[in-house]
Amino acid sequence: MALQSSNYRVCLAASTSAPISIAQKMTTTWIAKGKTYYRYSITVTNKSAKELKDIKLSISKLYGPLWGLTKSGNSYAFPSWMSSLPAGKSLEFVYIHSASAADISVSSYTLA
Repeated sequence: MALQSSNYRVCLAASTSAPISIAQKMTTTWIAKGKTYYRYSITVTNKSAKELKDIKLSISKLYGPLWGLTKSGNSYAFPSWMSSLPAGKSLEFVYIHSASAADISVSSYTLA
């Protein structure tokens, strides 16, 4: 397994003052059976002063397994053991596939 330098991509939900930020970072790559695989670590941060509840993330161009979220219809939600994200805190999840970074955005959320 060969580790390459990290690519870091930040996507803000709507604007720089958005209450939720999403950052993707490629953490490692390796070649298996002639195919290159990438592991991405994604951090969702609650930048608001309120508790984040009921988030729905839209993920497209995902061609491999994902860990750390629960599939909910056509979107992804908090893992089953987590019901909310306190103000200023982050949630991390990962996925692996053999393509460039997936497209991740916030579909809906509730602040309480």
